[in-house]
Amino acid sequence: MKRLTLLTNPDLCNLHCPLCFLNQRRCGGHAFGLGEMKFETARAAIEKYAAERDASGNRVLREVIPSTMGEPLLYSHFDELLDLCRELKIPLNLTTNGTFPGKWGSEAAMETLLRSCSDIKVSYLASEQFGGWKSNVEKLLNLRNAMRVENASQVGMAANIATVSLQVTLHRKNLQNALELVSWASAVGVDRIKWNPVVFLKSALHVLREMYEPDGFLLEKLRKTLRTEKFCSSKIKHEGSLFFEKRAALCAVGGKCESCPFADEVWVWPDGHEDHCPNPERRYGAVLLPKS
Repeated sequence: MKRLTLLTNPDLCNLHCPLCFLNQRRCGGHAFGLGEMKFETARAAIEKYAAERDASGNRVLREVIPSTMGEPLLYSHFDELLDLCRELKIPLNLTTNGTFPGKWGSEAAMETLLRSCSDIKVSYLASEQFGGWKSNVEKLLNLRNAMRVENASQVGMAANIATVSLQVTLHRKNLQNALELVSWASAVGVDRIKWNPVVFLKSALHVLREMYEPDGFLLEKLRKTLRTEKFCSSKIKHEGSLFFEKRAALCAVGGKCESCPFADEVWVWPDGHEDHCPNPERRYGAVLLPKS
């Protein structure tokens, strides 16, 4: 089964997280400079892969993911993207920084997201930049809980309600708060936490590494703790590259190893060209020089 990621608006975000790959690679104030993906480009990519079928005639496209670089809820064609995925009955998997900008902070808009997405992942890294992060996550979860109760009360009701996940970039400054985060997430009803140790690009400043590079011993200790019976039997699923035997970040640049966990993934850039390698260094590593 394939997953299709559209880099709808990689340059557009309302936060400036220091570990963002765009921040790591910037030179002279420039990021990618590719602008937004035209909706026609997004539609063409989705329809292309939605048409693929396996030997049994089943659709191979599992879900569509709007930009994981930049804030996808700032994409000017996000409503059209939602409508297209609903029309084609393809789940949308959303990763957001948790600010829920503009109309997306309203209960009505959050309910629309919960009914339209398979999963809503909220980046914990953004909590270090945005003071309203926790209250927004709790608001989203309260709405999801109410919708689940409503579904359960109606016989034969099988409407989709998205799961809510946290995406945690583990670094030196937040490692010691990991189990406290799990406790809070469990109390408010988070479905899943994806634990991903920070990845540094070759172009990242040395001072950034000094500030944020995590202690390998503490990472391993957390990995083992989260794999104990206490956490494995909890309602929260613990996933992410922390548990990979061979992390994608360590693969050969430009290559695709046979054990790559992203072998069926496709990334589409704003200009429409496709990328099939998950290595961040290959995708984001080249430093852009200032325009003359």
